[in-house]
Amino acid sequence: MPGLIGSQGVRPGALNMNRVFRALRYRTEQAQLVTYHRPIIYKTDDYGVPSGTVGSAELLMPDLPAIIRPALTADYSEQTIGSNIIGAARVYTPNITTIKNLSNFDQDNNTDFNEIEGWDRLITNYRTIYSVPTSGTANWSADEGTITSDGESITNTLTGDGYIRFTATTKNVLEADRLRFKIKTNFSMTLTTFTSTNTDSDVLTFTPTALVIPSGNWLTIDVPYLSGTTATSVFQSGTRYATTVGGSYDYETNLKILDLNYTGQSAGTDTIQVKEVEYYKSVSWHVHSLKDLSDGYMIFNCVRTKGRYDSRRRAYE
Repeated sequence: MPGLIGSQGVRPGALNMNRVFRALRYRTEQAQLVTYHRPIIYKTDDYGVPSGTVGSAELLMPDLPAIIRPALTADYSEQTIGSNIIGAARVYTPNITTIKNLSNFDQDNNTDFNEIEGWDRLITNYRTIYSVPTSGTANWSADEGTITSDGESITNTLTGDGYIRFTATTKNVLEADRLRFKIKTNFSMTLTTFTSTNTDSDVLTFTPTALVIPSGNWLTIDVPYLSGTTATSVFQSGTRYATTVGGSYDYETNLKILDLNYTGQSAGTDTIQVKEVEYYKSVSWHVHSLKDLSDGYMIFNCVRTKGRYDSRRRAYE
């Protein structure tokens, strides 16, 4: 789109920013859907010291449109345990009214989100480590029903409750730190767990609490894929479903199996669709300041406070 992008980055001016985001995303991939994250906020005691009581639960909501313009991607100043201080970027988002019309961000369903604030995080896909193929049915199986593909997603036509399984062949995903996929059904399905298994048969299990996926719409799930993670969130229509993460797992061992386990099947026409499954390495941009605000867009100055050297992560495991 001539004139929108120059040597100094995006020049919004008097533009329809929603149209710009869509055009840049589909034509140039400069715009992307990022995951918005605000950690748990704990209540404080009479002295202002944070207690162990949760005042506001974690917000972890995918599919926020943004344009990321890095000013400094990495300076590789080494810190402890293989980490390094890196990064500064300018991040463009739609205006807050537009954002609040997005699923999960709308205050009719989610009163915890008011606006993007200082030190909130915007998680982006730095590099896809392994994209689980859904363009065909190879390596996909199910204990109930049959698997087909339309070239973009796989569909399991069900005959009972059980699992959808992808069996990998020697795929090393050590560099990944997040797992993301989209799922859709034509009935009210409960996603009981989803699991990653390595070649040593160690299982990392994600257990969302009472997550019922309603009929007809894609739900994006984007969760940490890291050792030591004990809890995370899945958001649907503004509602948070607490998700525990547990199990013995060796991240240096190749990925073997990804399972999606479900209940709720009642008819032979019930289906589950899955697409855009990926293990990826993320960059977490932290909001430092608000640079510009208009009725069409917002511009945030962001910093990336910590990254990691994968070679040292492997050595220190």
